[in-house]
Amino acid sequence: MEILHEIPGRVRVYYPDLKMTPNICRQINYSLLARQGITSVRTEPRISTVTVYYNQQLLTFDQVIRILLLFGLYDDGQLLSRDFWQQSASLRRAVQRSAVSGALLTASYVAHFLQRPSSMLDIFTTIFTGYTVLSHGDRKQGRIKHPDIITAFITSFALGPTKMTEVALTSWIVNVLELAQDYHQLNEHQHKMVTRAVI
Repeated sequence: MEILHEIPGRVRVYYPDLKMTPNICRQINYSLLARQGITSVRTEPRISTVTVYYNQQLLTFDQVIRILLLFGLYDDGQLLSRDFWQQSASLRRAVQRSAVSGALLTASYVAHFLQRPSSMLDIFTTIFTGYTVLSHGDRKQGRIKHPDIITAFITSFALGPTKMTEVALTSWIVNVLELAQDYHQLNEHQHKMVTRAVI
């Protein structure tokens, strides 16, 4: 990878050995835009360049370069950080679902606090939180083994059917903790890939 041009908030790099197919360009855009602080990406496959615009308050130039190094790992361009890209997209969807569940749970508890409970809101909150928890994780490795799902089963038996909102809250908290761990593991994986690329 070669840095062609750099000004504050923007960097343009050249990948001499990377064949930038339409699929690779989509992966580059998708992966970069998933990163907090990157505001815009432009790929130019004919000349194998990528231009990245970033928020200097959230990312430094060195951090952006470390991220861009990932895409030079494979000369054939066919294995372009595929695992990282897929895991990043999956984690982002899981975080979005968890955020919606958190908002629903907050609304449900606020309604109870104001003594205006809504059974429909409670039911929808419980169902959506259940979906959030059950859809988290890798299907191949077995989602049933995840701590948030195990917590949901245990608390549902312990608290009973009349306390499903509490069950949803408990499993959601564990889900948030799991997502934080997943984010940490993904960053560690990225760091290892960057280290290999630099070496």
